[in-house]
Amino acid sequence: MTRFRNTLLSAALLASPIAMADATPFSFDLLRQKARALAAKPYAPEKNDLASYWANLTYDQHRDIRFKMESGLWWNQSPFSIDFFHPGWTAKKTVSVSEVADGLTKPLAFDQKLFDYGKQVVPKGTPPPPGYAGWRARTHLNSEKYMDEFLVFLGASYFRAIPANSPYGLSARGLSINSGLPGVPEEFPDFTEFHLEKPTKDAKSLKASALLNGESVAGAYQFTVTPGEETVMDIEAEITLRRPVQQLGLAPFSSMYWFGEGTHPKPYDFRPEVHDSDGFLMELGSGNLHYRPLEHTKDQFRHCVFTMEKPRSWALLQRDRSFSSYQDVEAAYHNRPSVKVEPVEGFDLGKLHLIEMPTTDETNDNVILVWEPQPSLVVGKPFRFHYRLRWMRDPKPSGLFTVRATRSGNPVQKPDEVLMAIDFAKPLQPEKKVGDPKWDDITKLKPVVTVNNPAVKLLHVGLSDMSMPNVDDLPAGLGRSPDLHMPQVLRAFFVLDPTKAVNDIDMTCELQDETGKVVSERWVYLWKRSH
Repeated sequence: MTRFRNTLLSAALLASPIAMADATPFSFDLLRQKARALAAKPYAPEKNDLASYWANLTYDQHRDIRFKMESGLWWNQSPFSIDFFHPGWTAKKTVSVSEVADGLTKPLAFDQKLFDYGKQVVPKGTPPPPGYAGWRARTHLNSEKYMDEFLVFLGASYFRAIPANSPYGLSARGLSINSGLPGVPEEFPDFTEFHLEKPTKDAKSLKASALLNGESVAGAYQFTVTPGEETVMDIEAEITLRRPVQQLGLAPFSSMYWFGEGTHPKPYDFRPEVHDSDGFLMELGSGNLHYRPLEHTKDQFRHCVFTMEKPRSWALLQRDRSFSSYQDVEAAYHNRPSVKVEPVEGFDLGKLHLIEMPTTDETNDNVILVWEPQPSLVVGKPFRFHYRLRWMRDPKPSGLFTVRATRSGNPVQKPDEVLMAIDFAKPLQPEKKVGDPKWDDITKLKPVVTVNNPAVKLLHVGLSDMSMPNVDDLPAGLGRSPDLHMPQVLRAFFVLDPTKAVNDIDMTCELQDETGKVVSERWVYLWKRSH
């Protein structure tokens, strides 16, 4: 595709009355001051002057409207280009978008010439939308021949990013309020205005600032985004509450988990598993790693709270990378990204809430992960925080055995007992062959299991070597690569005898050596009776 900027469209954009408005000074400090002043006033929703034609577009009609990529902001002028989203269908709210250059910010007017309307015949006299619904950023992420999108801001305070060679998956938000609490209305604060900083010709990062406004809060956010094999987002923010809220969520995520290898009963579907994420990894202040597999229990909410002090990181992962686990060519769940949160400021003490809601299909996000700061924020007092997101494929190897799969069931002819099987792998994925496989001597390793209910009997604990130490010597015709070492895989298993009155059990399992040294992640799990 020829890379050039359409000068006629650029001229039209710059000649519009709004775009030619006097530029005003801009800095993140000024935006914070604006947010504080906004929080001191009663909430006033943004006016939505979207004409009924645009507001009533169907899914197919809205999908027909395409942004002309070569008309993007900064196209052929910098390593980044910005597309804009047209309002309509479910994206009825519009936002203000401005360009920042030389310390000045200048609003960008909505321009219909930037879009191809396909088969749409817009009725004469229909006023154009008052603004764009959101925006996305492009760069040469995967090749020098094409500008790939890597970042999207669309709807409320939602945004998504991807690393190289990855489809989109889970979503992040600027802020969540009362997310996933049964019987409590959830608030969705909006990013109402964006200020996009014009990048230099050799820029490695894209910088954008946003004003947040909602019924209970106002705030200012600054995003510095560096795309690559890991797309790294530095997020600095300040928020001020207008009124108390029941649950405030910082660094919130929404993901989807419908079913996996341990789901009972499994939906009637041709695919073995369907999920955007399958696990939640916590790196404590001590450096210990705790892994909680995601799960779905039909018609039941699952809400787990982890109190943490100065955590090093936490992450929502898509850990299972085998296509055979999903069998979905179109959705490519085996390639969905993971994302890691690294706290920088404002996360000394708090609670991580993992909320797993029931769902009947894969179209809705039903997993919520948020950090609730402690103590609760004071109304009217600005609160600053800073964190880093790493959108990636997989975390770097930790040197420990990592949780690879979780399965449960009943032992043969013992329907009242519960058998748990946890597979640990080291490393998690195959690695290039360099010398002979370096298998750990597991003869002195043992699983250490805990359950939170003294009424639940632990009947048996064992460990099996699933890795087959000679796996690299098998003929290539059996599906093993002559160029890769397979991971060493161990299966910890144990049998529980819960009474019929027990409907849920918190349990953990980790591998230790003969000295008591932990050699694996700690598997943390909430078992719920599903029938």
